[in-house]
Amino acid sequence: MVRPLGDGLLWELTPEPAWTGADAAVLLLPGVGGTTGDFALWTCHLAPVFRVLTVRYPGRDRTADPPPGPAGLAAGLAHRVVRHVPEPLLILGHSMGAVIGYETACRLARHGRPALALHVCAAFSPPEYAAFDLNTRTMDDDALTDLARTLAIPLPREERAQQRHDALRAVRADLALIDAYDCGPRPRPLEYPVTVWSARDDTVVPAASAHRWQSAARHPLTHHTLPVAHHCLTDRQAIEPITRALRAGARSGVGWA
Repeated sequence: MVRPLGDGLLWELTPEPAWTGADAAVLLLPGVGGTTGDFALWTCHLAPVFRVLTVRYPGRDRTADPPPGPAGLAAGLAHRVVRHVPEPLLILGHSMGAVIGYETACRLARHGRPALALHVCAAFSPPEYAAFDLNTRTMDDDALTDLARTLAIPLPREERAQQRHDALRAVRADLALIDAYDCGPRPRPLEYPVTVWSARDDTVVPAASAHRWQSAARHPLTHHTLPVAHHCLTDRQAIEPITRALRAGARSGVGWA
């Protein structure tokens, strides 16, 4: 059963008996509009090797304000990982979750708790995210719906009015995070492996973005292309090879895919 660790930013996807004695933990970060259920199909592929964690991004209720950009969110995540997760950690971010994962990895390194590896899937590189200017805070719902359609972000049907309204609020909050992102003037390469998973049929992220992740890694990238679309978190052609690589990384202790 999914449960929060602390205040509800970091969530546990595996019940305690399933991860007791796990070799490592994995932090799974969804893309724009994502929920704690986006990786529901992944848990059975990762336990008992992993303690499986995910994130509930801000903006999912009517009172909370989003943090000051991905840097603020990543700082909060790193703090909670240090507090609640003693196991060695691997990070996987899908789409926007990739840049959140990268920023979290940078902050964990500053805490003296570097991850074993970072995996990014169907994602722009940090400099590309930093260059976006979506101005979503001032968009009306019709314009935001059009943008969501362009970005292939799934929304509930119009007849499900409340669910659609809630989903749009989450999309607005997440795109505001991207608008606020600043990756800094200089590269900040991680000292451990970065694996990039491209979606062959991606209509959102161009293939060239995969190699632009090199500025985030001191080692040469490991790059794989999967026969999937951008939103691939329920596609076994993405789940099986990525979780297999994560398991291999946890067992080897160095995170190579």
